[in-house]
Amino acid sequence: MTVPRDPLELLVVAHDEFGRRLRLVGAGDWRRPTPCSEWNVRALVNHVVGANVRYRLLLRGASTERVEATRDVDHLGDDAPASFIATADGVVACFREEGVFDRIAHHVAGDRTGRELLSMRILDSAVHAWDLARAIGADETLDEDVVAFLLAYTAGLDLGPRQHAFAPAHAGLPRTASRQDQLLHRLGRSPIGTEEVE
Repeated sequence: MTVPRDPLELLVVAHDEFGRRLRLVGAGDWRRPTPCSEWNVRALVNHVVGANVRYRLLLRGASTERVEATRDVDHLGDDAPASFIATADGVVACFREEGVFDRIAHHVAGDRTGRELLSMRILDSAVHAWDLARAIGADETLDEDVVAFLLAYTAGLDLGPRQHAFAPAHAGLPRTASRQDQLLHRLGRSPIGTEEVE
């Protein structure tokens, strides 16, 4: 029997998954569409890097208004991989601070504990790593422990129509679907087809 990995370790793994795909993005890839229909590759990467910035602010007690103001900022500059690494390392460092999991942060969707934010960050980083891989034609395989963690985490989430970015995909899923495909389907992705989500 394997010992479950610590969620903070899983965040590092999810970041690695995203960073591995990001290093494969070529000069001609930034305008490619992604499974998130409103975002091309650059916008998707900017969202992930910006989310790292936002979660650091949340963990430091920033107001909702200050956090949300970062959504329209270009976080990538001239070196997207370097920007991603710096912000990923920064948010992991915040999650390592003493007492962080019991802090209350004022997320736009409602107050969340640091522990809840950690799960949300793993979800966002891992799923968008898959989105990026799909967009550029890279390996789409996600870490098995991350997938297992997210299947358990999302089982209790409200993934109804209002959560359009992570609402279940419309197409059915074969009974033989892998755990990763089950997760992706639950989060509005079509791992076999090409259906897009917002």
